[in-house]
Amino acid sequence: MSSSETDLDQANPHALAAIVEASAKRTIVASEDIVDERGVKLWARGQPVSESLQQRLLERKLKQPLEATLEAADGVNGPELKQALEHFLGSGQALARGLQAWAGPLRAAVAELKLQSVAQLLLTAAQAARPGIYEHAVRGMALSGAMALAARGDRSQIELALMGGLLHDLGEMYVNPNYLDPQQPLDITGFRHLAVHPRTGAMLLTRLAKYPPALARGVAEHHERLDGSGYPGRLSGNAISPLGRQLAVVEVVLGVMAQGDAPWTRASFALRMVPGEFDGHAVGFITHCARELGEARPEPDELALHGLHLVDGHLAAALALADELERSPSSASAVRAVAARASHLLFRLRTGWNEMGLWAAETTEPSDETRVEMSFAGRELAYRMHFIRRECLWAEKELGHADAAALAPLWAGLDL
Repeated sequence: MSSSETDLDQANPHALAAIVEASAKRTIVASEDIVDERGVKLWARGQPVSESLQQRLLERKLKQPLEATLEAADGVNGPELKQALEHFLGSGQALARGLQAWAGPLRAAVAELKLQSVAQLLLTAAQAARPGIYEHAVRGMALSGAMALAARGDRSQIELALMGGLLHDLGEMYVNPNYLDPQQPLDITGFRHLAVHPRTGAMLLTRLAKYPPALARGVAEHHERLDGSGYPGRLSGNAISPLGRQLAVVEVVLGVMAQGDAPWTRASFALRMVPGEFDGHAVGFITHCARELGEARPEPDELALHGLHLVDGHLAAALALADELERSPSSASAVRAVAARASHLLFRLRTGWNEMGLWAAETTEPSDETRVEMSFAGRELAYRMHFIRRECLWAEKELGHADAAALAPLWAGLDL
C-alpha cells in the first residue's frame, strides 16, 4: 500500500478527490498557507479549494497534513446533523422504526454536538461526494447513541457514543471507492486497502483533533471481535474498549439492515450465532429492539435450507484440513500461521453451529421458527466461510509459490 494511503504527510488521492468535488457545493478554503516539505507554497491562505490544488498536490509531500490546513466554512454542524437525524427517524426505515423510543433524547443530544475541524471537513466532503458514507454515519450515530441512552449513560458517555457512531468509518474516505462498492467483488488486495480504514480514522482523530482518546481507540476497534476473529489488530477480550465493543455491534447491524426482510431479527441472529464474538450488553439491546418491534416472521430461505448439509460438510472438512496443515511438520512456518488462523475462524463457526443445536433439528420435523433459524444459519455460515481466505491472508506477506500451493486445497474446500 502506498504511503499516501497510510500517512498524512502526503495528500490521500481519494479523500482529496472527494474534498475537491465537495468544494463545488460547499465553501472549503485553505485555513493557512499549504506548503510542501521544502517550504514551497502551493496554495495561499483563504484560497478556495479547486482542481488546480488537486493537481499541485499530486506526489508532493507536505509540511503539514492537508486536513490540518483546510476548513469547511459552511460545513456540516450540529443543527445540520440534527436535521439529518430528523430525516432518518422519519424515513420509515427498519432501523429508524426500532429506535423511536429514544428519538426525543437523541434529537436533544445531537443538537449539542460540536464537530472539530477535521471531522467537519471530512463529513462535509462525504455528504457532498460520498453520500453513502454520510448516511451510514448518521445511522451509526443514531444507533450508537440509542444504545448509550438505553444503558443510562451520563452526558459524556452519550456524547462519546454519538461521536463514535458518527465517525467510526471516517477512514473510508481514504479508500478507493471501488473497494467500498458492495456490488464489486473484493479480492485480498482490495481488502488490504479496506482493512486499514479503522486505523486511518483513529490516526486522523489522534493527530488532527482533540477528542477524548477513547473515541480514537473505539474507532480503531470497530471491526474487532471479542474472540479474536476481527481486524485490523486481531484483538480479543479486554484488549477491546467498551466503545470499540459497542461500535463492532453497530457496524454489523448497519450492514444487516440493508438485507432482506425482518432485518432486526436477522441482525439479532447474526450477533448471537457465534458465542463470545460480541459484547453481551450491546447484543441484548439489539435483541430487545427486535422483540419490541415485533417483526413478521420471514419465510425460510429454501435455498439456504437445501444447501445446509453442503455448508456443514464443507465446514467440517475445511476445519480438519486446516488442523492438518497447522500440525504437519512438513508445513512451512507461513503455512502453519495461515492454517492456524483458518482453524481458529472455522472452529468458532463450528462452535456456533453446535451451540445453536440446529443440527439436531435435521433429524426431526422442525418447527417454522426453527426452519427460519436454520435458513439464517445456512446463509450466515456460507457468508462467513466465503471470506475466510481473505481474512487469513490479507495481513500476511506475499506467500511463495510452494506455500500458496500447500494452502490451495484449503481454499478449494471453502468454495461453496
